[in-house]
Amino acid sequence: MLRYKKPMKNSRKKKSVENLTDKLQPADKMPPSIFKILVIVWSVVFGLAIAGFFIGQFVFGDTTDSTAAFPLVATITSFAAFIVQSIFSFAVVRHHEVTRIEHNELRKNTLDINARSEAFRTMQFIASHYTMIDFVDYMLMYEEYDNYVEKLRSTGDFGFYLAEDDVCIEGIRDNFDDYKFVTVKMPLVVIEGKSIGKLRFSSFKLATEEKEHRFVSCDGSNEALVLFNEIDHRNEVVLNLIMKKSSDFYWSGKITPFQSIKVDLTVQSLLGVAVSGAIDLYFTNPQKLEKSGANKYNIISSHFEVAGLPTLTHSVHADVKEQLSSNR
Repeated sequence: MLRYKKPMKNSRKKKSVENLTDKLQPADKMPPSIFKILVIVWSVVFGLAIAGFFIGQFVFGDTTDSTAAFPLVATITSFAAFIVQSIFSFAVVRHHEVTRIEHNELRKNTLDINARSEAFRTMQFIASHYTMIDFVDYMLMYEEYDNYVEKLRSTGDFGFYLAEDDVCIEGIRDNFDDYKFVTVKMPLVVIEGKSIGKLRFSSFKLATEEKEHRFVSCDGSNEALVLFNEIDHRNEVVLNLIMKKSSDFYWSGKITPFQSIKVDLTVQSLLGVAVSGAIDLYFTNPQKLEKSGANKYNIISSHFEVAGLPTLTHSVHADVKEQLSSNR
């Protein structure tokens, strides 16, 4: 027969009290080593006092009974005063030790509570200020305008460019005319969260039936342009791609039959909450626009996969911890 054992209501409280008692036990009980030192000091002082008494009796000789008691009384009184004074001094030292331990425990508990509270506020802030996006409708691909190419040649700023795997930045600077530049434009919408602040691409992969083309950041900034289209009244992301002229990724006047895109990106809201993930896009019916000459790929399916929890790019909690650690 099974019996139910009723749990003690105050078990948790007793555990906390026992833990606190264990922490303060060295302050409440004097260590035996200090007792030994005090006993040795008292014994030495008492021995010196008795020795001084007998030496005085031997030097000054016998006196009357009433006057002979005075040195003994003075010796015992002085020794008792010394013991009382040493005990009092030791009690003061132990009191300061107890106060110091309690102050350290209180300080640790206060810092821990403050850190937990700040972390909780940071989590609440992240949960209410993240951003998730999606690419919709179509993707346009066309040769980059000549004025932007010349600007890149003069400034050498590759901040908004992605280069194919086999492309070296130094090679672009040395042999600029051996490369071609393509612009990719896709409309985006915010599917959940706040307004978008920044968009960073880790990699950009376009695949056909036969081959996959992968583009990565040129200088590590990997930031994409987010522009507002006044005609459609929605945001568009603009990517500038660099490849060798011999690459079969893009040919003017020809449509490359891309079937899918995988984009590894980080979306950052206006208040600095970042979400990392990957978006898979699938296309159908590619066509060439007669007026602009751009290749248009209609998006038929999109899937956003989050790589991890949202993070705060500039953490106030981290600044508070750093400031507290520097003040210790």
